[in-house]
Amino acid sequence: MKPKNLKERRSRFLKFILLFLLTVATIMALVFFNFRIPKKENSLLKTQAKSIKKEMEFQNDFSKKMKTLRNMIDSLDVPGQNISFQKSLINSKLVDLQKTIPTKDSTYRYEMYTGILKLYSDFVESKDKLRDLKEAESTIAEYKDELETCRKNLTEKERDLYAARANSR
Repeated sequence: MKPKNLKERRSRFLKFILLFLLTVATIMALVFFNFRIPKKENSLLKTQAKSIKKEMEFQNDFSKKMKTLRNMIDSLDVPGQNISFQKSLINSKLVDLQKTIPTKDSTYRYEMYTGILKLYSDFVESKDKLRDLKEAESTIAEYKDELETCRKNLTEKERDLYAARANSR
């Protein structure tokens, strides 16, 4: 005995199977992406964390070297130092630091690091100029003393000349 609505039953059964398979496929896709995307995101975040950690280590090392360099620059003011030797040490240290800076495309702080090194180089030059100015300042003070002595001598000579003119009348 065959049912009268066999075609209708078969079409509804196929529709059910199709919707069931579509629902199961959607659920499987969601489960797949639920586990797959966090893994990729996790690996991406790990890569970023490694690069940030590397940058922080470089910054710490750079900072320590900059403190050493600053101490060397401050030692230029100590009397009795061999200034030309100290300056050559400082310049070699600056060159070494310049070489340790990562290339421009590996860090966006390349400009900052080179700017800092340029600033320290300018600072060394300014200290050198300041030392020259201090020497010039002492020379100017000597010249002022000599000028004052010359003015006193001139005043005395003018007085002597005035007295000699007055006596000769």
